[in-house]
Amino acid sequence: MAENNEPVLLGVGNTAASAAAAIRAQAKALEVDYETLTGYKKKVDELLTKLKGSEAYDKKLADGTLPEGTLGKGFAEADALFKTYDTVHTQLQNLSKGLAAQIEGLGIAILTSGKGFAGVDEETKRRMHSIVVQAKEDYVPERDPLVQQQKDAEHSATGEANKPKGKI
Repeated sequence: MAENNEPVLLGVGNTAASAAAAIRAQAKALEVDYETLTGYKKKVDELLTKLKGSEAYDKKLADGTLPEGTLGKGFAEADALFKTYDTVHTQLQNLSKGLAAQIEGLGIAILTSGKGFAGVDEETKRRMHSIVVQAKEDYVPERDPLVQQQKDAEHSATGEANKPKGKI
């Protein structure tokens, strides 16, 4: 019986040649067509341009605020309505700004996907880092439906969902 003297990779009985073939197959599966990414980036850029030209752009939203007192003065309902308006308006501005940053970040990710982040100029790296930091600062877990689904799943798994609530 002939002995196989090829080195074993990761102790799972694969030969180095078969492991290399598996790695090449995986690399081929991950290969991305540059034309596809270029077309996708163009669509992302078009979306960003449309957003900047629309009334939903955060800077245009900032121009469209109501002055305090427009809804009335001297009664609590007018004050409450104005505070609600101001809160919604501010949240819309934040949403618009965040959306623009996420679209820009997606464009950078597409641009760098072919050559890797190491091949990107320092300014682009700084901008991407800035987008990531801002997204983390703006993240509110209480508003994330996935977080709520995970909590619900945990409660279901531990049986807490079926336990009676309150005193018995």
